[in-house]
Amino acid sequence: MSIDPKSAMVALWLTKAHNDLSNSDIILSSKREKLPLDTVCFHAQQAIEKALKGLLAHHGGDVSRSHDLVKLLNDAKQLAPELVEFTESMELISEYGVGIRYPDFYYEPSLPEAHQAYEVAKKVVAVIEESISKV
Repeated sequence: MSIDPKSAMVALWLTKAHNDLSNSDIILSSKREKLPLDTVCFHAQQAIEKALKGLLAHHGGDVSRSHDLVKLLNDAKQLAPELVEFTESMELISEYGVGIRYPDFYYEPSLPEAHQAYEVAKKVVAVIEESISKV
């Protein structure tokens, strides 16, 4: 029995989202004194972005090249209304996707900010997986 191409693509989006969550978890679990917290936040943003794109792909929607979590959430929230609770978080976490990676926008998030971004990402991915499993 083979998996249809759409289901395979959705599975790949979610696998990539989990890989990003794993990267954040590995860093936050490290015993190192100085942690790359910008990287934790970047991977949290990436996990959310990929999970949202997986949800859109699952429903046959347009999977844009956008990194803007607010836009992606707006595109996806009618598919999974429970995502609305994350609207406020998406503005901040969306900033971790592009600007934080470059030295001209240097910003080092605090440990609580990194933990918050990671926790939100885990919840968003779980909500999306639950939504996909219902269909």
